[in-house]
Amino acid sequence: MSYADLTSAQWNDLSDSAAGRLAQDIAGRHELTVAGVENRAYAGRSHRTALFDHGGMRFALVPGGRSTLGYDAARFRPAAHQAADYADSAAEFGLPSLTEYVDAMTSPVRDVDMPAMLVAVDAFDPCEVPLAPDDPRVRELVSSAGGRFGGVRTFRSGDGLAVEFDRAGQVVRARAIREVSYDDAMAGLADLGLRTTTPDEWEWACGAGAATLFRWGDDCPGDGYPYDHRTGPHRQDNLWGLAIGQDPYRHEATTERTVVCGGDGGGATCGGSGFFLGWLTLVTAYRDEDFGQWVASDDGYADEILTRPVIELG
Repeated sequence: MSYADLTSAQWNDLSDSAAGRLAQDIAGRHELTVAGVENRAYAGRSHRTALFDHGGMRFALVPGGRSTLGYDAARFRPAAHQAADYADSAAEFGLPSLTEYVDAMTSPVRDVDMPAMLVAVDAFDPCEVPLAPDDPRVRELVSSAGGRFGGVRTFRSGDGLAVEFDRAGQVVRARAIREVSYDDAMAGLADLGLRTTTPDEWEWACGAGAATLFRWGDDCPGDGYPYDHRTGPHRQDNLWGLAIGQDPYRHEATTERTVVCGGDGGGATCGGSGFFLGWLTLVTAYRDEDFGQWVASDDGYADEILTRPVIELG
């Protein structure tokens, strides 16, 4: 059997020793290092997670199989606070019924055959160029900071340099930000032997087969936007072990240029559209077609293009 045919049931049914051998074989075939194989739980479900390191990135094994993606808004039964919050937003902005709006902002229900694959645990930005702590540009910025740190802090220069310090004032991360086009970003991934997810792959990777509105269920906090809640299921790695769909400001590009996933660039939050609409942007099947068209247009900004790298399994 090709590892691309590995389903979640087959993977979880393996003994621990067999799963460890399979992970090592995958690593050997793809020049990876096994970072760990462990059982994890998320939102009432459990799964065995396999993690791999490759070129400074960490990847998780995402099993495949027949999957239902998208969302049927007719199934949504909002909590009282969600319905009330949406009613306020609808009155202010002239929106349709809650069911109509959720249906319009989510991808249609469809059945797809998903291959097993390795998916990056964290989003990757091809616009970022990592810099060593002793890079002259980093040393110059450290000098200009004058030792004024006061805890973990990030300094940014006007020419796109960002340096993060720890509490002791030591450089923990430095990077230069360059403006690139979507095509440049995809080419940069290809140069690394990677590609970004398709829209279907992104949904599968995020929801891990959950049939609920959000990957953790149908409810969401009613006392703030996602950014206001520093803890909660949206901040936790999902069932596959991915840090995904956590922040509306960090939307991700897919292989379809006009389809972005995992956020709306912070538009609902920044625009004060209402808490439910702010949380809706983290829905697994969320689609903002207008925002996707804008991002793909000449007016869309290109100083950050987050992608979710994929390694295909043979």
